[in-house]
Amino acid sequence: MLETNNSNLHKSNHEIQTQKVKIHRMVYLVAVLTFFSILAPAVLHSNDKELFTALFASPSNPLSELTVVRYSSLYDSIYYIAFIVGLIIGPISDRKGKRKAFVVTGSIGYIVFSTLLLFSPTFQIMLVFRLFQGISHILVWQTLMVLAYDYSDSTNVAKSVSINTIFMGMAMGFGTMFGGFLANLGTFVPIFFSIGSYSVAFLIAILFLKDSKHLQQRPTLKQSIFLLKKKPQILVPSLFNFIDRLHMGFLISLIPLYLTYVIPLKPSMRGMIFGLSAIPPIILSYPVGKKSDESWGRIKPLVIGSLMYGILLSFTGFVARDSLFLFIAFLMLQGVAQGLTMTPNNSLLGDLIEPEHNAMAVSLFNFFGNIGMIIGPIFGLAFGSNYYLAFLIAGLVELVSLGFNILLAKKMNFLNI
Repeated sequence: MLETNNSNLHKSNHEIQTQKVKIHRMVYLVAVLTFFSILAPAVLHSNDKELFTALFASPSNPLSELTVVRYSSLYDSIYYIAFIVGLIIGPISDRKGKRKAFVVTGSIGYIVFSTLLLFSPTFQIMLVFRLFQGISHILVWQTLMVLAYDYSDSTNVAKSVSINTIFMGMAMGFGTMFGGFLANLGTFVPIFFSIGSYSVAFLIAILFLKDSKHLQQRPTLKQSIFLLKKKPQILVPSLFNFIDRLHMGFLISLIPLYLTYVIPLKPSMRGMIFGLSAIPPIILSYPVGKKSDESWGRIKPLVIGSLMYGILLSFTGFVARDSLFLFIAFLMLQGVAQGLTMTPNNSLLGDLIEPEHNAMAVSLFNFFGNIGMIIGPIFGLAFGSNYYLAFLIAGLVELVSLGFNILLAKKMNFLNI
């Protein structure tokens, strides 16, 4: 069975090289929706300290650094914990064969709960609103990922995925950069902008988004739930996604704090520097996707990029220390590593699944990724203000995970893909 799968993958690669590849126009619309839906939360990461201070502190009762670190870690972790709801979305979406309804509903939910964040009387209630904000976002983001697969086939999956990845990377990079400047205009301005961005996504989805007509089969809930048993190969891209999202969640949580307390910078500069790490993936996504379809295959860039990322992450805190120049250099190099992994891994998932199981496969893929996103911010909570040790442990976790996944890939005959 595995040998047959491998031969089919190689056949698909050969077809891509010999045929003129066409991208479905709906892939571009999905990419635009991805941009606005990712931009919305991306602008919120530059001024955690100022936000918590404005809502929950007073001149006579300021928040300590450890309190801000703890709040920030919980604020991010609860958001990513909400993403586990994606496991429920997948089988329902495949069974109904509908995607647009999830995008529209999630957009409305994000707008509502983002607004409620501004009226949080306590931090605990804020976490409840943040949880439902995350649930709303995963309804949209995960469904848009599924739609990119719905409108792809074996001849164009990597290129379709790379287009979506480029727009996602632009949203993350521009969002983190622009979020800092928004924060300089006012503590709550990033949240207002975030609501506006999702409002644009909502309007585009209502007016232009369509469900794919190619989904003829409707798997039962039982078939969806036991997809991993039927297709254990999905574990390989899923675990690579865990590795990728681990460092993403870690950096999103820790970098603003690092640039607040270790290398003290204003919110605008924090966002600008963080956003620089998104530039390499944007540049590399399409050419790496193209080479992944051709001579590189999927596994080679995944292993090289993950290994590079784990090593760089481990040493960032100790080598960069108080040097802003070295810190930026490490971030940029980590962006290069991420550029080597994102498109090949998403494409590998597309190689393995049938269209009727797209949503469930993406749910499993994201579930492992979201575990990484949850663990990442927890380092801020676990290590307090010891940022150097946090970087080291996060990098080592990534390297150990990579080693385990290489063994799994070898067992499943994936290393020649």
